[in-house]
This record gives sequence, structure tokens and C-alpha cells, in this order.
Amino acid sequence: MFGASIDSLPDPEDSEYPAKAAVVLTGLRKLEAALAQAASRSRVTPTVIVSLAEVRNAYDALMVQAANGPGATLGQQMYLARRNARLSVQETANGAGLRADLLEAVEAEQELSGDEASKVKELIGALAR
Repeated sequence: MFGASIDSLPDPEDSEYPAKAAVVLTGLRKLEAALAQAASRSRVTPTVIVSLAEVRNAYDALMVQAANGPGATLGQQMYLARRNARLSVQETANGAGLRADLLEAVEAEQELSGDEASKVKELIGALAR
């Protein structure tokens, strides 16, 4: 289902791409959370693990593509900077003196205060060096 949604996205250079990609990414985050919860149970099947891996791979690929586009959101940029630095959300938050839930909110495209957005932009710049 998400494969078809990803395939139907406009070209990453299209001005509508960031918003449309964000919708698919939201769905992938929800599916990943459900599969991760299922995978944490004691009697998980290989199908669940394979599905979780596929969703995480699709999410990662779409976030990277979106973050490299001209209309990349702050959350997409943060994800890519953190990914390129090979840091978890918690490691990034600890190193930057920010809350992990704030970085998770950024990557989930939730609204930030002006001060929080400034700190995240500084962090992205620091990680990009």
C-alpha cells in the first residue's frame, strides 16, 4: 500500500512534494510503531520482523529523498543530519542539550516554538560540518 503511495509522489523538485511526502511519512511512522510493538512480543513471527524492516527501509529512503529536495522540512533535514552522523535521537539530544522528545517531534513535523526551531537549526548546521 505504501509502495504505491511512494511511487505516486510527484518529482522531488515539485513544490507539492514535501507536503505529499509528509503524509506518506506520517503513515509509515504509524505503521512502524504498530509493527515495533508487535515485534516486542514474545511470540513474534518472521513475517512481522520482515514487515518492520521493510517499513523502516521505506521510511528511511523517503526521508532521505525528501530531505535532499529543495522544499525539505526542518524535520526531514534533522533526520538526514542525524542519520548521516550515525546518531540515535537520544544520542543527538544528549549531545545538543535538547530533549529527545523534542527531536522526535521535529522529525514527526510537529510545531516548534521559535526558540526550539532555532536550536534545531543550529544542531543541523553543527552536524553537517
